[in-house]
Amino acid sequence: MEKFIDHCCEKCFNSEEERCDQFVECCLSGPLCHENEECAAMRQAIIEKLAHSPGYLKH
Repeated sequence: MEKFIDHCCEKCFNSEEERCDQFVECCLSGPLCHENEECAAMRQAIIEKLAHSPGYLKH
């Protein structure tokens, strides 16, 4: 997983055919539909990477 739109694992079902109502919240503080420390750590790594981007706080 390298982007927010990437599935964290095989349990993530968000797709064009079946949207997750909590997808954005899940990307920021998830996973919400299952417990997985590895998925949570990967999401946090993306958040930290973006937080250090020069344009992150400008939008």
